[in-house]
Amino acid sequence: MFIDSEKRLKQLSDEAKKNTEDLEEAKKNSRFTQVSPKGWERVRELLKD
Repeated sequence: MFIDSEKRLKQLSDEAKKNTEDLEEAKKNSRFTQVSPKGWERVRELLKD
């Protein structure tokens, strides 16, 4: 079973575009730290002192 070259080139192009979009999306939140509600409670306690 062979895929014709034009179809395969389009498939590779689509995959590359999706990978680029995924990387850009991952970069958007790269400078943030996820904190749980319990963690926020602890931070608030520490800030009160």
